Amino acid sequence: MNTILLLDKLKRKTVFTIKDIEHIAFCDNAYARQILHRLKEKALIKQISRNLYTLKTNIFVISSNIAYPSYVSFWSASSYSGYTEQVLSRIQIAVTRKVKPINFEGYQIVFIPIKHFFGYKKVQTEEGELFIVENEKLIIDCLLYPKESGNLDEIEKIIANAEISSKKMMEYLKRVNNQTLIKRIGYLLENIRSIDISSSFRLDSNYVQLNPFRKKGKIIIPKWRIKK
Repeated sequence: MNTILLLDKLKRKTVFTIKDIEHIAFCDNAYARQILHRLKEKALIKQISRNLYTLKTNIFVISSNIAYPSYVSFWSASSYSGYTEQVLSRIQIAVTRKVKPINFEGYQIVFIPIKHFFGYKKVQTEEGELFIVENEKLIIDCLLYPKESGNLDEIEKIIANAEISSKKMMEYLKRVNNQTLIKRIGYLLENIRSIDISSSFRLDSNYVQLNPFRKKGKIIIPKWRIKK
């Protein structure tokens, strides 16, 4: 198989391995390794990690296709969607299991195992399929894992600028079933977007800090059992 035809077939895959070359070129492992070596020497392909390669350039598309299942979330998803002005060199990928971080093309791709793995979508881009968090779940992910989210100001920017379905948000909050999360998101939605979801939840009597990055708040918000 000539190189042009091989590359054309490999372009249909976001990421590929030596096994993919074997199947496409109808060859054994030894010959596939020779092909791979030639492609790397000519800089026609890029190596992501051991036995994982790509022809793509979109770091978000590439990163969301390395581990399965996975999706772009946290500050990275906010950056991709234009909710933050920050230019990031660390790409955060939500996963269900531990995966070693990867340094690729000047980026560090980190994989964050999360408990509540749902609320993401597949987006078709010019470079292939991108798996990325939905807006409602992005807010939830950021508040459940605040260290991956910059600061409260960045989370507030998402709430202020993202298209949010109150129905979906309530559904997701009930699914996660976390009182601290419900209180924080309930207050922020009402304060920033005038979206009141209080009638859908029964809150306990405990007060929580609004800002997960700050230990003490002095202002009391009785409706949401919030200190800020």
